[in-house]
This record gives sequence, C-alpha cells and structure tokens, in this order.
Amino acid sequence: MTDLTAERIEAALAGRFLGVPARVYPVAVSTDALAISWAGQDQAPEGALVVADVELSARARRGPPWVSVQGASLAFSVILRPELPVEAEGLLWLLASLAAADGVRDASGLPVGLKWPNDLLLANRRLGAVKVDARLAPGRIDAAVVTVRVNVGGREPGLPEGATSLARAGVDRSRVAVLAAILKRFECWYGASVPALLDGYRTRCDTLDSWVSAHLMPSGALTGRAVDVDERGALVVETAGRRRPIPIDALRRLEPA
Repeated sequence: MTDLTAERIEAALAGRFLGVPARVYPVAVSTDALAISWAGQDQAPEGALVVADVELSARARRGPPWVSVQGASLAFSVILRPELPVEAEGLLWLLASLAAADGVRDASGLPVGLKWPNDLLLANRRLGAVKVDARLAPGRIDAAVVTVRVNVGGREPGLPEGATSLARAGVDRSRVAVLAAILKRFECWYGASVPALLDGYRTRCDTLDSWVSAHLMPSGALTGRAVDVDERGALVVETAGRRRPIPIDALRRLEPA
C-alpha cells in the first residue's frame, strides 16, 4: 500500500496554504506536466499540489530523465502565483532549492547541500532536484509551477550512478513526512525578503567558492571561481579579474573545473 494518499497528505498539511487542494495520482507522466495544465485553469489556486507515486517520464532541468521508483521517489509540483517581475524568475529556483534542502534536513537530520542551480546534494551525491516552469505575462510572472523530486527510499543498485537516497544514508522516513517538511519550509521562505533569501541560499550552496566550468546556451563555456549568487538568481563567476553573472536560462551544464 502506498504512503502517498490524499488523506495522509491532507492530515500532514493541516493548516497550511501550500498543498491545498491536492491531486494525488498513482501514476503520472510527470507531476509538472499535470500542474502546468491545471495552472492554466482559473480554478487552480495558489498552493495547489500535484503528487504522483511514480512518474513515467520525469525530467530534471536539462539532461537525462529523472529515475522515478514506485514507493521510493517523492515527486510533487506546487502552483504559485507570485507577484514578481519577469527578470526575477531565477529567484524562484533559489527559493525552491533552499526550501527543499531545509525541509529534507528537518525531516532527516542530514546535512543537505545545494549545487547551483537546482540539485540537492548529500555527501557529494545527487539526492534530489527542483525545477521551475514559469508562465509569463507582459512584464510579470503570471504563474509558476515548482517541482521537487527527492530520493527518499531506494538503495543500490536501483539508484542511478552518482545518486543517493535517504534510505541509503540510513534514514527511514515516509514520503509524506518529507513532503510536509519541505512545504513548511517553502512557506517560510516564500514570505522572506530577497536579501534574507540570498543569505540563506549562500550558506547552503556548495558551488560557491569552488572552481567551475559553465557550458552555456547556445554554445560556449566559461571557467572560473563561483563567488556569489545575485538578486536575479544568477551565479557570479570570477574569471580573468572580472565578475560575470550566469543566468539560469543561459546554462546548459555546470561541472567542476
């Protein structure tokens, strides 16, 4: 029997505005695809939640598909209607990443770090990832779907290379408990000021103060030391004595240099 039921999720999220109403699916192509469709309908309020026990075609921001394991993978998407200008979309990536890392840490007690722009790390392995799909209106963000995926159960050899899970780290927690902890943290950070959000993200981001090679869209690369994240969510890389911001939508892939 799955632990991801509407009744259990409702009970865990009692009193919160994120996660209500919720739609829970035993199988979905992806939670973000369902949430994007729902967000386009007027009856989908801010905080509406889509959860799936297993996803058939889940993708992270770019690159190979996310491996979804029934009964072990937590995948959910939340619909937001933020009052933000278009150029602030990158902040939603930082917000989602920070809330997910803090929530998983609260639920597990493990030191979860961040790789800019969207990976959750545990002992230098990929524990989870976030994704933001924004629907833009003239000069503003009309709606955004934030998707979080975390490996809760599952051990080797079922995990992809370079991945880990809470179970592999010796922590036995239900997916509902992890979901509730992430959404609790999300509500806290959603109301925070931009300086507070940036400070919180900086303290958790393992990418900062490391040497990176950024492969850019549509082509080209930039190598240097990651020194900061700015008020638009871009990674600031110092190279040849200059500081250059890399917007999230300009990044194809980020590697250690």
